[in-house]
Amino acid sequence: MNDRIAGHTAGRYPDSWYAATAPLLPAFPSLQGEETADVCVIGGGYTGLSAALHLKKKGYDVVLLEAERVGWGASGRNGGHVGTGQRADQASIEKWVGMDAAKGLWQL
Repeated sequence: MNDRIAGHTAGRYPDSWYAATAPLLPAFPSLQGEETADVCVIGGGYTGLSAALHLKKKGYDVVLLEAERVGWGASGRNGGHVGTGQRADQASIEKWVGMDAAKGLWQL
């Protein structure tokens, strides 16, 4: 195992090329006391970060809470979000939904 994250105590990255080559990430202190904001976003994965960013751009005061590190969970380990296409081949989809609908699905 490899502890690439400064001050991380709850877990470690699994051995991988990423863990061996990633730069050391900054440590942020735990929330102490109270914080006031218009919106509190729980989770610093892709969805939480996107929500916090877009809310901030709209003028909201946003607090982001993450138990580990930003991108620590599935967002930091899953490459599935970069794949395109469908779970079935195009010919099967054409049989199931017809040519026009299959073309529409292909163009997603």
